[in-house]
Amino acid sequence: MIVEQLKKYIKQFLEQQNSFEEVGTVTELREKRIAIVKCNSTGSCSGCAAAWGCCSGNVSDGKQIFADNVPHARVGDIVRIQIETSAGMADSQSFLYIASFIMLVIGLGVGYFIATYLPVGVPAVLLSLLIGAAFMLGGIGVLRLGRPAVIQKSLAKITEIISTTKID
Repeated sequence: MIVEQLKKYIKQFLEQQNSFEEVGTVTELREKRIAIVKCNSTGSCSGCAAAWGCCSGNVSDGKQIFADNVPHARVGDIVRIQIETSAGMADSQSFLYIASFIMLVIGLGVGYFIATYLPVGVPAVLLSLLIGAAFMLGGIGVLRLGRPAVIQKSLAKITEIISTTKID
């Protein structure tokens, strides 16, 4: 029971769900039910960890958001989109630094253990430094390259077509 509660609290700490809505105009349709929606810039994107994963453009021109086109909106339609992101501790920059430091310490320990107990012919300090650096760089690489996979789950969804364009 305590273990399950601990898992729940850790998950909440690492992945806090945020959700907000935007209104915009569909500017382009792409394959696999993806629509590009141009929205006016609001303050809701400022604290989002996935701001540049689902959006493009600069603040003055408005955001272009890649959205799942469930109701099959057409170009020119004004739509309401809902964006759900996980912007918890796992998405923050400080987590990257903390995890990198932990990987450095683990690598230093592994390198020192290998150099001390196995005859490798390399000084223990040098081997532990090399392995520590490799662990740290590997951790940074995994967290940086794995970040788009985390951000991809924050794709916006078109929830409502507010007004449609007339077809002539």
